[in-house]
Amino acid sequence: MEFLVAIGTRIVGKIAEFTVAPVIRQVGYVIHYNKNLKKLESQVDDLGAARESMKRAVETEERKGREIKAGVQNWLTKVDEMTKEANDFLKDEPAETRCLRGFCPNLKLRHHRCRKSTKLVQEVAELCGKNDFGDIAYDVKPEEVCSIPAKDYQAFDSRTSVAKEIMNELRKSDTDIIGVYGIGGVGKTTLAKEVYRQATEDKTLFDDVVIVQDVKKIPDLDGIQKRIAEKLGMNFLGDETTDKRASRLFSRIKKKKVLVILDDIQEKIDLEIVGVPRVSNCKVLLTSRTRKVLSGEMRTQKEFQLDLLDAEENWSLFEKMAGDVVQNPAIRKVATEVAQKCGGLPVLVVTVGSALKNRTTLHAWKDALRRQKKFEKEGFTEKAYLALEWSYEQLDDEELKPLFLLSGIMRDESINLLDLLKYSMGLGLIKNVDTMEEAQDALHSLVEKLKDSCLLLEDSDSKKYVRMHDLVHEVVNRIALRDQHVFKVAIGDEFKEWPTKDFCTKCTMVILDNCSIPHLPEGLEYPELKMFTFCSSDFDHCLEIPRNFFEGMKKLKVLDFTNLSIPTLPPSLQFLKSLQTLCLDACTLGDLALVGELRNLEMLSFLKSKFRKLPEEIGQLTRLRLLDLNGCSQLEVISPNVISNLKRLEYLRMGDSFNRWEGEGVISSERRNANLEELKHLPQLTVLQIHIPDGNILPADLFTTSKLERFQICIGSAWKWDNVDEALNALKLRLTASNELDQGLRMLLKRTEDLYLEGTEGVNNSIVYQIGAEGFQKLKHLHLQTNAEFTYIINGKVRYPNLTWLAVNELNGLTFLLSSSMARSLAQLKHLQVSGCQIMEEIVSIEESDEEIVDNFFCQLQILELKDLPNLTKFCSRNHTELSKPSCGIQHFLFDNKVEFPNLKKLSIDGLPKLTRIWNNQLSRESTKNLETIEIVSCDNLKSIFPVSVVRNLQQLKRLIVKCCGAQEIVAKEESLQTTPKFVFPKVTEVIFSDM
Repeated sequence: MEFLVAIGTRIVGKIAEFTVAPVIRQVGYVIHYNKNLKKLESQVDDLGAARESMKRAVETEERKGREIKAGVQNWLTKVDEMTKEANDFLKDEPAETRCLRGFCPNLKLRHHRCRKSTKLVQEVAELCGKNDFGDIAYDVKPEEVCSIPAKDYQAFDSRTSVAKEIMNELRKSDTDIIGVYGIGGVGKTTLAKEVYRQATEDKTLFDDVVIVQDVKKIPDLDGIQKRIAEKLGMNFLGDETTDKRASRLFSRIKKKKVLVILDDIQEKIDLEIVGVPRVSNCKVLLTSRTRKVLSGEMRTQKEFQLDLLDAEENWSLFEKMAGDVVQNPAIRKVATEVAQKCGGLPVLVVTVGSALKNRTTLHAWKDALRRQKKFEKEGFTEKAYLALEWSYEQLDDEELKPLFLLSGIMRDESINLLDLLKYSMGLGLIKNVDTMEEAQDALHSLVEKLKDSCLLLEDSDSKKYVRMHDLVHEVVNRIALRDQHVFKVAIGDEFKEWPTKDFCTKCTMVILDNCSIPHLPEGLEYPELKMFTFCSSDFDHCLEIPRNFFEGMKKLKVLDFTNLSIPTLPPSLQFLKSLQTLCLDACTLGDLALVGELRNLEMLSFLKSKFRKLPEEIGQLTRLRLLDLNGCSQLEVISPNVISNLKRLEYLRMGDSFNRWEGEGVISSERRNANLEELKHLPQLTVLQIHIPDGNILPADLFTTSKLERFQICIGSAWKWDNVDEALNALKLRLTASNELDQGLRMLLKRTEDLYLEGTEGVNNSIVYQIGAEGFQKLKHLHLQTNAEFTYIINGKVRYPNLTWLAVNELNGLTFLLSSSMARSLAQLKHLQVSGCQIMEEIVSIEESDEEIVDNFFCQLQILELKDLPNLTKFCSRNHTELSKPSCGIQHFLFDNKVEFPNLKKLSIDGLPKLTRIWNNQLSRESTKNLETIEIVSCDNLKSIFPVSVVRNLQQLKRLIVKCCGAQEIVAKEESLQTTPKFVFPKVTEVIFSDM
């Protein structure tokens, strides 16, 4: 009997499991209808916050030049799709969910919608939990500047033939290491760059080509390893040993065909320790001044001598540098002799020719010839030195010679123009200027004159730097030692001992550049010393400075310690009554109160240093004109009234630095930090870099009476400093409901060149209209985000004649970005970015009255980036009827024959799900002939990437990336073609097809 009861109980339980529980669940869908909807809304909000966080992280990585991982892009696309589906579901609640005026719910419809919402809640929660990607981006291999032929490069036969021989040798399977040698200034670096360019263009020869210039200036093998790795797109960890890095580098190199060019070596380099193996797939090209280093120490298999220019080449180059004046019959004969005396050494031809450029008097040419003849008895290197020294003597401006010598003395590598300003002002080299702005203008003018004389050169990496040819550097060091009694330990040189007492009594400068010194001696006597700089090769090297170290340097004007850890400053620092410039850059610093004793100080720099507090004693430096706190990210306290006491301050640089400003309401006795009102007490301020996280503490009329000439100002917590362009007047504003646009800000807006605007909900529209009504004649870059009202700024009555970059993000509520009249007015636009605009259907809307063909839109555009635009179907349409047609069966393509981009170099399309085609077959060839990079990501409905007509025109293409697209074919088939065409892309270096 018990057995039967047990069976019955189980049967009843199963019946309940399969009947009662499902019934309860189905009834629950009806009962918990509103609860589920609210839960879905909450989950969607959480997903939106995660999306915004990820998008900001993506933008940060993209600004760093890193490539975003495909998984991250896919996640963002899925988030957009899921968010749209959930929002559409929440928005479209049918009226039938309630009946009888809402008193009786429609149970069937509620049940259906609640089941759907429960499923959406689960899917949203699952997607929200998949956003932990770790590192979301990866480094891409940087492109060398020298891959582009230099505009002043002259392909002489003697150089072309050597380059051809080198390329032929590199093609041989049994060759793995070769070299080029020749005297300094003969053109080895120029030849190495040309080989790099040719090897890069020949895709069949090498997968990767790396060039490291000025190897002799790199102090150790670690530095060479890092340079090679960087150029291969690799990252080394700080704690990795040399052996570990070498192993990783070897593993990277052995997988592909690689050419490594090491330019200007002066001693043996153990390539195996570096991680560059002598294997068949890795070839090495070295350049050096002597064949012995190549064949004897590096065991090169073949060496090529780079000889002097022949007579015809020598004259051709000299004629180019000296200018049309040599065509004057009265001068030509003497000019020909002067050119001959240069002996075919390119660096001499260039500098001597430049020194005589447009000298129209025969006397100047005869004097130059007489000086050149005096050098004839000397050896060739000495002759070159003397000729370069003669070029130096031709500098007729009294400020040029000392500035030129300072440029060569202060650094063996690239010369930072801001450092040059700080040093030259401290030494009093720039004459007849009253302000820092006048000094900066004068400095740049003098630098341009030195460039015109070819004694200084453009830096390939940045306009903030200049550089100097090696041979010219050697001449500078020679002159400095002889005439200025300069003691210098350069990069790569070993510090052996301090100079003799006799030398110290005459010494005017001590330059210790990127070297290691265990300690500083006591009791040094340098009665004539004007400048002392020490840049440690060991970062954050702890340096104990003897208490009396500065007692014997009473005439010191410039003092610079870099890359050091200085716990305490010595008491003898207060003896430096003549000190004008003090730089404690990239240092870890302790107590700085003693700096306040340097009452004559005019330049004070703590660039990228680590310290917590700027003490009140700094406020005693009432003669200070420049205070550089850029990059002092650990600075938390600036004592009250320090800034306001610096009445003569002209330059205040605080980018990526202190931002803990106190508000106006803090009682004076309770203040612990600086406030913004103090800036009003700086009547001479002309340059300002500052971040104010809270716009609500901005004092009224802070900038109304200012004399700012150059500025980079961020107002609002959303902004970061890493993408601020210091070359432009930049203003970043995060507008809130409480913001007001006072006269000072309006004044800055009119002079802003780089403008960022972000708007929160509730922003006073009148502020937007005020901004839109301002004149923007100087604006070059405009970035707008998160407020649809900002469209008034770009589609109002104001025009932007100099705008080169327009970026908009999350301007929701817009169906188009630009009117056709505004688009046509942006004649200088080179970079257009549009992202996150959810209902945008087109970029340019053609006005009905505008019947003109739109082939003159964006003629200068070089970069076009379209991202996360789920409803975008066309770049522009003739009118809105094109967009309003039913989408069923219609192929949406971006570009047709109405739009031409003759200068477009990069096209990036990411997250445009409605596209079926990008180009149509009738597109003008002008739009694609210059394209170098094409990136297409997350365009799910694409049928194909290119029509045949576009592919044939991509002769400049270097990078093609297609990811996460539904494309069935890369090149669309055309019925008219009987055979499958073949395509050749002669310049392609990277092709990626992923998740197709």
